[in-house]
Amino acid sequence: MDAIGKVTASIASATQETTIALANANFDMSLIRIEAPAEYKPLGMALSKSKRNVAEDGPAHVTARRLGSLFQSMLPETPNLIKAYGIRASEIAQSPVVNPKGTDAHGPFKDYVGVDGTSIWAAATSGSAAIAAHLLACFIATYWPADEATAIWVELVAERKRRLQAKAAPAEYFDLSDTLSTKLELDQTHLANWDASARSWLRAAGDSPAVSARQKTVRSILDRLNITVRGQQDLYTSVIEA
Repeated sequence: MDAIGKVTASIASATQETTIALANANFDMSLIRIEAPAEYKPLGMALSKSKRNVAEDGPAHVTARRLGSLFQSMLPETPNLIKAYGIRASEIAQSPVVNPKGTDAHGPFKDYVGVDGTSIWAAATSGSAAIAAHLLACFIATYWPADEATAIWVELVAERKRRLQAKAAPAEYFDLSDTLSTKLELDQTHLANWDASARSWLRAAGDSPAVSARQKTVRSILDRLNITVRGQQDLYTSVIEA
């Protein structure tokens, strides 16, 4: 019986390794673009062509897809939040104050004028988990400077991969998407750019006449509440719970 168990475990391990190898060779989830939710489409239309191209086919899209894939299996369903955020983001992007259009007067920089909604549109065309990753980027960018925020992202990604690898290692049956996610590259440059785009969006959103008054009211309420990231030594657990 012991020999049979060893053979079974060996076959399971070989099957897992073969499946992962074939998937990695033939399929990169980062290249897939999905239809954005209807609430986000006005945002996409309001972006400059260059920003939309980067969000749909460039590095920002790769990062959005990979972050979404990495955290997808642990996220709750939040359709109302996703919908409400799309409506608000589109409202902001359509404001000429926040998102001016490039003209011939801008010369070669014409197509680069306007709000940086790259990370949002990249997320919207990558699925709800990627939108959650964008919202987390906004959350982190609000409270930490760029260098610390990037360091937090690096640690979050490394710890998430470690936990998924530990979960899959002894299992005869495993979640293929989770296992593949641990193989996707997300280096410091990816994460720094992800943070920078979210940071730029937050600055623009704060200047929007459509939301500035409401934002001040919400912030005054939040400032009176005792809501903090738990002071645990484990950064991953603290941030994910928050």
